[in-house]
Amino acid sequence: MFCTTCELLSAALIVITAFLLFQWFLRTLKVGDFNQKYVLVTGCDTGFGNILAKQLDELGFNVFAACLTKEGVADLRACCRQKLEAFLMDVTKKEDIEKAEKLVRSKLPNDTGLWALVNNAGILGTFLFPECLTRKHYNEVMDVNIYGMIDVTTTFLPLLRMSRGRIVNVSSTFGKITPSTCIPYCISKHAVEAYSNGLRCALIIQNVTVHIIQPGGFATNLTAFESIVKRAIRDFEASPIEVQQYYGKKAFDNFISVLQSVIEKLDTNLQRVVSCHIHAITARYPKYRYTPGYDAQFFIPLLRMLPVWLSDQITILKSQPPAGVKNVKTQ
Repeated sequence: MFCTTCELLSAALIVITAFLLFQWFLRTLKVGDFNQKYVLVTGCDTGFGNILAKQLDELGFNVFAACLTKEGVADLRACCRQKLEAFLMDVTKKEDIEKAEKLVRSKLPNDTGLWALVNNAGILGTFLFPECLTRKHYNEVMDVNIYGMIDVTTTFLPLLRMSRGRIVNVSSTFGKITPSTCIPYCISKHAVEAYSNGLRCALIIQNVTVHIIQPGGFATNLTAFESIVKRAIRDFEASPIEVQQYYGKKAFDNFISVLQSVIEKLDTNLQRVVSCHIHAITARYPKYRYTPGYDAQFFIPLLRMLPVWLSDQITILKSQPPAGVKNVKTQ
C-alpha cells in the first residue's frame, strides 16, 4: 500500500513538472515580423508608457505613442525613429480619441490592423480620508483610469479584430485591496479588473485576447511624494471645518508620515513592469495576468488569504485614530 502511494505521488510529481516545463517553453515562443506590427500605447509622457514606447521602437515595432503633453511628444520624437508616431491624446476627450483613430488608420497599410493596444494612461487622484473626498475626486480618477480605457478600447477594437490582436490593460495591486486613504484610485482599478475580465470573455470568439498588468508599488512621476502631499493638504484644508476638526492635525500628520514611508520603499526598477508589457505584446502565448513587483507576487496574495478582520488590522497598523474618536472614548 505504501509503495503504491509513493508511486502515485511520484507519477503526479512527474506530470506536474512536465506541465510546468511545457508551459514555460510556450511562454518563451515569440511572434515574428515585429517590423510589420503596429502597437498603440496611451500615457507615454513618462513612466511605464514612455519606457515601453521607446523599447518597442528599438525592437522594430511601429509604435503609436499617445501623450497628454507636448513635452511628452517632443521627448519621444527626439529620441526615437521615424517609425514611432507620437501625438497628443487626452483619453477623457472623445474628440481626441476620434482624431487619434483617424491618424492611426491613415498610417496603417491597407488591410492591416493594430497588433496591440496598451491602455497605460492613468492618474492617482487624491490620497486622503474618505470624508474629505467629494464626487469630483471620484469622477476625476474614473474618467481617466476606466472610462478613458473603455472609450479608447471601443474605438480601436475594429482595428484589433483585423489583426487578431491583443489588448493590454494596466491595473494595480490596488485593484485587489483598498487602503482607506486611496479609495477613488482603488475603485478605478477594481473596475479595470472587472472590465478586463468581462472583455476577455467577450472577445475570445472574436480572436482578440485581453491581458492585465497588475503592478505592485513602483516609483514613477505619479508617485512623487511632493505632488501627492500637496494635493492632500489642499483637499484636507478644503474639507468642511468639522471634518478637519474630527480628524485633527495629529491624524493628518501621521497619515503624511506613513505615506512618506510607503513611497520611500517603492520599487525603482520600472523595467520589471515594462518587461511584462513587452512579453504580453511579443509572446506567442502571453499570460492573461502579470504581477510585477515583490509585493504584488507575495504580500498582497498573502494578505488576501487572511481573515478580513486580520487583514484590516494589518492595513491600519500604523494609522493614528482621528481626534474625534479619542474624544468619544474619554467621555
